[in-house]
Amino acid sequence: MTYNIWRLSDGKPGHESQSIGLCNALQKIQTCRRFDIPVQNKKNYLRNLFFKTFPQGKHLPDPTLIIGAGHGTHLPMLAAQRARKGYTIVLMKPSLPISFFDFCLIAKHDHISDKNNIIVTKGALNPIQFNRNKVPGYGLFMIGGLSKHYHWNNASIIDQIIAIIGSNPDINWTIADSQRTPQSFLNEVDRQSDGNIKILRCSETNSTEIHKLIYNTRNVWVTRDSISMIYESLSSGAAVGLIDLPQNKNGRTHKSVNTLISEGYLTLPSKENTTLELKSTLPVFNEAHRCAELLLSRGVLK
Repeated sequence: MTYNIWRLSDGKPGHESQSIGLCNALQKIQTCRRFDIPVQNKKNYLRNLFFKTFPQGKHLPDPTLIIGAGHGTHLPMLAAQRARKGYTIVLMKPSLPISFFDFCLIAKHDHISDKNNIIVTKGALNPIQFNRNKVPGYGLFMIGGLSKHYHWNNASIIDQIIAIIGSNPDINWTIADSQRTPQSFLNEVDRQSDGNIKILRCSETNSTEIHKLIYNTRNVWVTRDSISMIYESLSSGAAVGLIDLPQNKNGRTHKSVNTLISEGYLTLPSKENTTLELKSTLPVFNEAHRCAELLLSRGVLK
């Protein structure tokens, strides 16, 4: 039997990564067809909900599952369900009451307990697969940028990167920025690193290439602010270290990162240690697959 997934999309990269990750995990377990539906004007969905219509799905088969991440997908998901049925699965703590949805996948740092329609996750889901056969001799820096949670300082971050490169001369390094990274940052890295690091600008690449790089790389260093990059790197089976940043205020992001440090998943650099080691004692970090299995055990594809 083939099941139909309507994936409602707000176009934001972090939300896309979460919903695609869950869809991919479900498709590895059961035969599913995925239909991507971009969300539109909020007022339209209020009208759709009232009149039990969903024009965007007019020519699509009825959904078995309706999946969405991001507040902008919540009302469209309910409108789609009212018009065409199917289980609703929201990938965050929703802005609407939790009881409105069939299942909510909510991060542990939101302090929600498991209930019949709640699955507590260790951070954000993503489409990265676990890889036991990493390509040796390669390393990756993943750079976030300006954030309300942390204080950004080009000089401090570059000093950490240069120290890590200097301590690991046999590794071929790549550095990838993000949409939040200050424009001056990579130019300064290139100047100070004497050109011995490959630079990958987000404006010149795509998420598929970045995900492939994460999948194959053994050593990954991520700026502390980049929570989605941290979880993607862990999901790939890489040894993951943090490029440290001073925090501006306590928040969910900070608590989530500190939990991963205390559990041994992340390494903080120090003057004595800028080398990462894979820890074989840690369990495989694959939240998308775990959540897909839990959803199936609760009867979403029956």
